[in-house]
Amino acid sequence: MNSRVALVTGAGSGIGAGTAKALAAQGNRVALVDRSDRAQAVADEIRESGGTAMAVQADISDPDAVTQAVEEVTATLGPVEVLVNNAGFARDNMVLDMPLADWDSVMATHLRGSFLMLKATAPAMREAGWGRVVNISSISALVDGDRANYVAAKAGLEGFTRATALDLAPFGITVNAIGPGVVVTEMTKVSAARAGRTLDEHIEVQRQSIPRGRVGTPHDIARAVLFFTAEDADYVTGQVIYVSGGPHG
Repeated sequence: MNSRVALVTGAGSGIGAGTAKALAAQGNRVALVDRSDRAQAVADEIRESGGTAMAVQADISDPDAVTQAVEEVTATLGPVEVLVNNAGFARDNMVLDMPLADWDSVMATHLRGSFLMLKATAPAMREAGWGRVVNISSISALVDGDRANYVAAKAGLEGFTRATALDLAPFGITVNAIGPGVVVTEMTKVSAARAGRTLDEHIEVQRQSIPRGRVGTPHDIARAVLFFTAEDADYVTGQVIYVSGGPHG
C-alpha cells in the first residue's frame, strides 16, 4: 500500500496505541495525539521498530489546540490523509446522579473533539481527492445502563459518521465507525473497580456474555481500522461495524 500520513487521537494507550502501531507497521507515517504525554513512549516504540511516528500532546476539545496539533503534524509528516478519532473516556453514573460536568466533559471529547479533528484535517483530504476517517464508537451506543453520557456520545458519533460520510463522499473521503465490545484497556480497570471486582473477576464476568468466548484486545480493533483505511476500501462509507465477539447485550 502507499505510505500515508495517519493521525490517531487518544493514542497514548489501549485501542489508540494499538491502532497507531498497526498503521505504522503497514508503512504509514503516524502522528499520535493524546491529552497526556503517554503517546511519546508509544511513538518511541514505533520508531525503534523502524517506523515513522511523532507524538503531539493536545486536548482535542480545544479548537486552538487542535489547529496547532494538525499544523505541527502537517509540517513534520505532511498533510493528514487518515484520521482515527479514538480519544475518549467514561464518567459513569446513574443519570439522576450524574454531574453536569461529567456530561459535558464526555460530550466534549467524543463528539466535539471528533468534529474539530475532522474540520481540521478534511480540507487537505478534499484537496487531495482521497481520505479515510474512522470514528471509534462502542457497542454501548446501542444501550447500556448507568452511563447516559457515554451512550449518548457514542450514539451521536455514529450519527455523525453517517452524516459526514454523505457530505464527504464526493471528494473521495470515506467515513466509517467501529463499535468495540469488551476490549481490555486501562478503562477496564476503572470499570472493574466501579463494579467492586478485581480485574480478572471483571474480565471473566464480561467474557461469559460474549458468544465468541473471549474478550477483545486492541489488536482486534486495529484490524478493523486497517480494513476501513485500505487503499481499495473506497466503496465502503457511512458504515458502523461492531467488533464485539458476536451480538450480545
